Amino acid sequence: MIPLIQIVNLFLYVFSRLIENIPFRKIPISTKCLVGKTAIVTGGNRGIGFATATALASRGCKVIIADSQNGELSRDQIISDTENKNIVYKHLDLSSLQSVRDFAADICKTEDKIDILINNAGIGVTKKLVSEDGLNYIMQVNIFGAFLLTHLLLDLLKKAKSARVLFVSSIFVNTHNLNLDTLNITNYNMDDHYRTILYSNSKVCCILAAQEFNRKLKKHGIIANAIDPIGVKTQIFQTMKYFNNVLVSSGLALLLNIFHQNVQDVANHYLHVITEKDEEESTGQNYVLSSIARKPTILKNSQFCEDIWCKMEEIVGLKPKEKISS
Repeated sequence: MIPLIQIVNLFLYVFSRLIENIPFRKIPISTKCLVGKTAIVTGGNRGIGFATATALASRGCKVIIADSQNGELSRDQIISDTENKNIVYKHLDLSSLQSVRDFAADICKTEDKIDILINNAGIGVTKKLVSEDGLNYIMQVNIFGAFLLTHLLLDLLKKAKSARVLFVSSIFVNTHNLNLDTLNITNYNMDDHYRTILYSNSKVCCILAAQEFNRKLKKHGIIANAIDPIGVKTQIFQTMKYFNNVLVSSGLALLLNIFHQNVQDVANHYLHVITEKDEEESTGQNYVLSSIARKPTILKNSQFCEDIWCKMEEIVGLKPKEKISS
């Protein structure tokens, strides 16, 4: 059973966002030309990823759709819709560390630079507990894979004039219990408690990754942020059927309807954060759409953040030369 305090924290946060973000229905439109820039969108085959890839392509950007599902039809659709023929699909399965390494190696051979990396791919809840690498499946897909990928593409990101990296967060970060012991749980029963906690922990790690990548890489002109798309009725929310507790699944459905966003509108918010936000303001932030939001309090603890970071380096098997030097 989910602890009452976590439920209270979640609904207090949601209520505060509802009060503070009434204007979020206003959709910002980026006017920046992206001709000459190259972007990678993980999970770009559907949902927010597909909408974001289309929005980038419509502004002249070269877009690499990185997805575990065949993205050739999505690629062709984007080319047809935008008349931008510089769209590529490449296979990437974040649940496999080897797939991440193979994808990154291919990108490093074929691209001169990466201007935009959108770590969009993720899952909600799943019946799968452990990945082929022996890691927590939700954590690997939602953060470990993206953490490794970002490291492996650093040389190309550094070659861009002002590279942007985006991770995806969630309102559910306020139900987390993240610490070194819960970072990679593989021996557990997948009940409703773990379904919410694991997702929450993965999204706290996404915010942490954005914050720490930004801190470590800003000297190279790389800016990293996290963004919460709030409620979008994409495939990820179909996994609510895995909840055994009707109250929990009904509550999530209610929140989704309150904060429901159109995928095209969310894509515009993504582009706004990537292209329009002032560099001095946009430094390791957590956005709710285009508005800066609060981070979990624990992320103010620099030692905690460094401990989690180092543990993730170990989990994904980063080699010494692949780590960010201080």
